[in-house]
Formats: sequence, C-alpha cells, structure tokens
Amino acid sequence: MKLICFPHYTCGGLLCDILNNTFSPVAPNGGIASIHHSMGKIGDTGTIFEEFDSDLLIKALVDIPKDVFAGTHCWPGVLPLEKFNYIINITTATERSRVYRWARAYNHYYLPLWQNLSGIDLSDKIRETAKNYLGSFRPVFAENVYNLEFSEVVENTVEFNKIVANTDQHLERWRNLNNFLYDSNFWNRIEVKAYYQAVYELELNQYYVYE
Repeated sequence: MKLICFPHYTCGGLLCDILNNTFSPVAPNGGIASIHHSMGKIGDTGTIFEEFDSDLLIKALVDIPKDVFAGTHCWPGVLPLEKFNYIINITTATERSRVYRWARAYNHYYLPLWQNLSGIDLSDKIRETAKNYLGSFRPVFAENVYNLEFSEVVENTVEFNKIVANTDQHLERWRNLNNFLYDSNFWNRIEVKAYYQAVYELELNQYYVYE
C-alpha cells in the first residue's frame, strides 16, 4: 500500500493528483477534488489527527490497488509502518509551513463563513481560530517514509521535485487558486499577523493588546 499523510489544507489533493497521474476538478473549498485523496480519510480534527484506530484505516485501504497513492489525514507516527510499501508524510514542522497551512484554511474555508463579522469581532475570531493551526504534523523517521515539508510544496523546491514529475500544469492551477500565498506582502497579511498574535497569547499566557 502507498499512502500520502497530510493535515488538511496541505496539498493532499494536489499530491494525489500528481502521483496518481490524474487531473481532478477544483473542489468548492479551494482544494483539488481527487478521489484518491479521500480514500484513507477515517476522520479528521481541527488541529492534528493523531488519535485514531489504525486498524480502521488499514481496512479502508485493503482493496485499493497497490500502485495507487491513497490520501489520509492520519498522522503516520501511530501506524504499523511495516504494512505499507511507501508513505509520503506532508509535515508542518517549520513555522513557515504552519503559516502557509493556516493561510489556506483561512482564505478558502473560514473567511467565507465570517462575511458578517467586522472590526474587533472579526480580529478576535481570526486570532482564536489560528490557534488550531499552531501544532505540527511531525516527521516520522523510517526507511519507507519520505518526509516533505508543506513549505517545500508551496515553494516548489528541490526536495519537492525529488518525488514528482510533469507538474507544470498542476502547479500553475494550484498557484492560481492560492495566489494569496505568493502575495509580495504575504507576511503582513491580516491572517498572518493573527497567527503571530495567537502564538503571542499562548506562549506568554496573556491577551494580545491591539495597538
């Protein structure tokens, strides 16, 4: 069995499309609606999905052809790794990856839900929700696991290109869908500032005071 493990909003659909040589439609949530990227989804969480029944996941994958990459939100660190031929683990161990992930979730999912909020109510909502995205989807070190930081995918680095080929069409569309990640003023965007406000509150255990 081949598996791609990823927390939500870290290119699971994109990777499944590239590695399975498919080109799926765009999903309403701004992602890629690959049928493969949902094959191993037995649940989810707003943060990191580390507590689940690994037997349930294996049962969900048992009839999938061995050459297919199946997607899951399950963190592979609690899986019986010997049962898998190859696992790609999309990690968010760096802050850069976590900010990118939060920015995708904010723009594609949360922002449309918050159209009726404004001012301090909106600012507080963004900051509090960003706290769910501060945790890391950690690397797992094993011979059959390839750890790839989410930022490597966003920035199309050498590490990303070690495992993919013929990505131009996929990546051009994905970048257009996520053009906010490539904003020249990205690190000053409202959602990015809110991320660091959330870090401030949790690390210092005190409320952030707006200037």
